[in-house]
Amino acid sequence: MSRTIALLLLLLPMLALAGPDKTGIYKSVDAEGNIVYSDTPTVGAEKITPPPISTIESGPVLEPTQAAAKDENAKPPTSYTRFSILQPANDVTIWDNQGSIPLSMELEPALDTVNGHGVWVFVDGKAVVKQSPSMVQPISGIDRGTHTVRAEIRDSTGKVLKRTITITVHLKKHTIAKPVPH
Repeated sequence: MSRTIALLLLLLPMLALAGPDKTGIYKSVDAEGNIVYSDTPTVGAEKITPPPISTIESGPVLEPTQAAAKDENAKPPTSYTRFSILQPANDVTIWDNQGSIPLSMELEPALDTVNGHGVWVFVDGKAVVKQSPSMVQPISGIDRGTHTVRAEIRDSTGKVLKRTITITVHLKKHTIAKPVPH
């Protein structure tokens, strides 16, 4: 005997014992005047037929980045049109004993900090400022000599969105030189 037939022979008596379906939804009012819905009939309850269930087919499952892009309330990523270093000028000499370079930049449109954008500043290829919200960055502790400076706008994942041109700055420090003996 096949398994299917054996299974049917076992299930048929159980189905017969179950009897007809007597389930339903009943509406009644309790002693305090509250409306009560139940699957068990009580004295004075009326059997009701609920309306058909509404169903909506789901759309495709989106990855989190796709879902954010589809969200009507989500702000689209900012596209920067201009980013430049205003000060210091390219190829300028700065005299400062503290090794400070006063850096100021301009950005259009304004920095989108809501979406995690920030300013990164690089001196000689090394990041000296990371994820700052400010367009003014006084950089200090730079050794005397010639240095390259550039800035970048990055998003919260570190992706570069816009960068300035690289400028050259010559930093000199005042010294008190002793006369050389003859």
